[in-house]
Amino acid sequence: MWGLTCVSNMQSDSCLQFGPFRLKAGSGLWRNDHKIRLPPKEMALLELLVQSGGGVVTHEAIYKALWPRQSIGYHSIARCVYSLRKALSPEGREYIKTVPKRGYQLTVPVDGAVQQNYRSALESSIQTKPLPYAHFLKGQACVNHPGPDSLERALHWFRKAIQIDQDFAAAHSAMAEVSMYQCYRGFIHPQEGLRVGLDACNEALRSDPNIVQALSLRGWFEALQRGEMERGLRSVEHARRLDPEYSRAYAYQALIHRAQGKMEAAMEYSARAVELDPHSLFNIYVHVFTLFLAGHVAEALQFERGVLENHPGDDLAHGYMSLFLASLGEHREALDFAFKALSLAKNIPAMWGFMAWSLAVCGEAEEAGRLVEKAYAARLPRCPRPIMAPALVALGKPEQALSVLSEAREEQCPWFFGAKVDPRLEELRGEKRWRTLYG
Repeated sequence: MWGLTCVSNMQSDSCLQFGPFRLKAGSGLWRNDHKIRLPPKEMALLELLVQSGGGVVTHEAIYKALWPRQSIGYHSIARCVYSLRKALSPEGREYIKTVPKRGYQLTVPVDGAVQQNYRSALESSIQTKPLPYAHFLKGQACVNHPGPDSLERALHWFRKAIQIDQDFAAAHSAMAEVSMYQCYRGFIHPQEGLRVGLDACNEALRSDPNIVQALSLRGWFEALQRGEMERGLRSVEHARRLDPEYSRAYAYQALIHRAQGKMEAAMEYSARAVELDPHSLFNIYVHVFTLFLAGHVAEALQFERGVLENHPGDDLAHGYMSLFLASLGEHREALDFAFKALSLAKNIPAMWGFMAWSLAVCGEAEEAGRLVEKAYAARLPRCPRPIMAPALVALGKPEQALSVLSEAREEQCPWFFGAKVDPRLEELRGEKRWRTLYG
């Protein structure tokens, strides 16, 4: 197997040197006179990178080398790269370059017995017939930018992967993840998303009962759409036990605790998700919104400013900035971010409903009302009903706010339970209809 065996096949006295590091055959990785202990996967990845001669090591090649008989998700490669960079710190991020949609590259020159036949040997090891991993990775690239069109393209590629390999557990799990995104942003009706997502999770688990992505996603669907909180938690906790470093499981557990009103636990788990994978926007947004709901608005704002520096074109980053600034009374700046978010999101009704609250509390009641009406009238994409509720409260329409929350419960909307702890809905909590909805 490439990576796990290539160094052991070198001459015993061979040594590959890059920067202050030396990779010795049979002796591992050294920095000057200090030995760096790497887990097997990270060592295998490093071997691939240093022997590539500065070339790009593709995602397909990494999958084939490190997980030759397993169906794993993209997160496994990302986590492995993150761990390797950390081990090589402070040079790790500089030395290992992400090549978007392709793979990774070692940017520092390597001295020593670099295998000249690396590229040709690696290419010959990859089958010429269509590879399910190739389709899978194309789908993952689309998921990284979860708009309505990109998510549909992702589904296209995942289905093509499954057509080649019906037991491709990671592709089934990825389809469930797409359904989750579609539900959250209103690109699909919640009940349809529940059906498709659970079916995909079950197919993944039929092929691989221990695939953590499907286990944790199943927990999310059970808890936040079916309302089966404890059952959902058991599924997510099982995923965490199988892979304690799978960051998404912590994010999903944070969402479930949030829906239960257990805000301290929710903040603990969302912070852990970010710690494990600080580059995941999903993890970050779960964390910052959890901080907001728990009343830590200034902390959420400070965190989000850092996010915006790294993702200046992300609509949701601007949306959260608007939300937090409006909550702190910084109305002028909040409006600037709100209009920027709306321009970036273009025709996404969920953003209309989300930003309507900022506009309402910042004195733009007429425009806020117009956005709510547009959001409510939209079909697919549509605005998840609870997103509109805070704006309706701010506009002095509490009965309408309760009505959209009632619709959300009937639709099995994933936003419904989270609305229970939203501080912007405080004035509804004494209403009889609220007690009927949330107990």
